Amino acid sequence: MNIQDILKAVLPIVVACLAWLLGQVSDFSTRLTKIEGQMPALITKENVPTDSPLSAEARHRLKEEVYKDIHQLQVKVQLLEEREKRR
Repeated sequence: MNIQDILKAVLPIVVACLAWLLGQVSDFSTRLTKIEGQMPALITKENVPTDSPLSAEARHRLKEEVYKDIHQLQVKVQLLEEREKRR
């Protein structure tokens, strides 16, 4: 066998491999685009991080709890101050 016969035998395999590889790259690109489209934007165009809906909700709950605790403490302080004035 000479080199030309080897190239004739190998060339279709190489072309098939390249076609398969290009197809895989195209599929990967399509999957990546789909995944990126489903992800929320976590960084704005100004490079400022944004909250995901889950962390924003958790932060809101925590903020409400803190406000509630602050209000309860203010009421207790007010009652203590009134009690101190009566003495």
